[in-house]
Amino acid sequence: MSNYFSLAVLLALMIIVYIFDRKNFKKEASLLYLRRTKRGLAFIERFSSRHKKFFERFSDLGIIFSFGTLGAWYLFKTKKSKGVIVKTVLSFALFYIVFGVVLKSVFPEVLSLFGASGFIVAYLLEAAYDMIFVAAALPAVQLVLPINIPNAPVFFVPIDFWLISIFVILVAHEFSHALVAKAQGINVKSLGYGFLAILPLGFAEPDQEQIKKSKSLVKTRIYGAGSFANFIVALLSIPLFFGVLFAYSNSVIDGVLYESTIEGMPADGILPENGIITNINGNETYEMYMLEFVMESLKPGDNISIIVDNKTYDLILAENPDNESKAFIGISDIGKKSSIPGVAGYIITPVLLYIATLFNFIIMLNLGIGLANLLPIKPLDGGLMFEEIAKTAGIRSWKNIVKFVSMFTLVLLLFNIFGGWLF
Repeated sequence: MSNYFSLAVLLALMIIVYIFDRKNFKKEASLLYLRRTKRGLAFIERFSSRHKKFFERFSDLGIIFSFGTLGAWYLFKTKKSKGVIVKTVLSFALFYIVFGVVLKSVFPEVLSLFGASGFIVAYLLEAAYDMIFVAAALPAVQLVLPINIPNAPVFFVPIDFWLISIFVILVAHEFSHALVAKAQGINVKSLGYGFLAILPLGFAEPDQEQIKKSKSLVKTRIYGAGSFANFIVALLSIPLFFGVLFAYSNSVIDGVLYESTIEGMPADGILPENGIITNINGNETYEMYMLEFVMESLKPGDNISIIVDNKTYDLILAENPDNESKAFIGISDIGKKSSIPGVAGYIITPVLLYIATLFNFIIMLNLGIGLANLLPIKPLDGGLMFEEIAKTAGIRSWKNIVKFVSMFTLVLLLFNIFGGWLF
């Protein structure tokens, strides 16, 4: 899908929504249009009033999850939250489940002391060090956009997956803010959606005057609910992802299918006109990612031994027409072959792959955006939570500490996004 097509789809959807609902949109600032509604507020009031204890415990877990031992100390200090030890254990258990794969790269002490917020700051520090002192270090942070911009700090997500994932993220995040706010006695004035230039937005609007006058714990519970909900969504999506992936893997034949060879390329006249690739240079290629991984390790001019339909062929790789530094076999229409016979195979297998890919993006983006929002930068939720924790500590210079941490983390974040252009 080209960038122009992605932009066209996004703009078309925005225009359609605006045209049919333009009377209810309000221009808040340059390029910022919001549409507020009272719909859904009755449900939020009923649901939150019936489950006040749940949302209190949920938000307390979110505080500890976000700031680790520091968050647990904060709850203990406020003397309003019971069962701090149990909540701490549950939060750390959840933390290690979510981030167990990457814990080896960051000191566990940092994670225990400062939770998810400390994790992302430590991760950015490590990435900044690698960017300066380690050759060819990859950027740790990228903008998540449905537009592929070469040599820019952009993580490309196809437009359909991007829109669905952003919708899931916004619903989970904003509804959690609203439900916890209402459970804490704060009025929710409206819900809504809108646009900032071409970026879709979603929001819940608790009464800010009430929040300002409320106790510190009430504020922190509200601030921490959104990102914690994103982590819960990611965690719940993991078994669904593997379930669909398992179903997909059992619906396809091992190996990567190609439908034709390209004239004048290495495969032309050597490989069968179409076939299933299962091995290159002794490396199994049962899945697309396996084939891509093997090809990344090769370069134009390399001799390879390739197994197609259980027969071995030798050929010399050429330059990829789209990228001369990449190796190219010279095959087209690459994909997977369904093991389900007939028309059903052409429908079920691609649908399973689509759903698995969608869950993959939902997991990655909920984790990524949830973490980014917990950075101790005002006005992000993490920055607002850190401000309340620092204030509760009773340090005279807490305002200066909050400003310094916020500015330092902001510079660190920007360096990780754009520093690749400097080094």
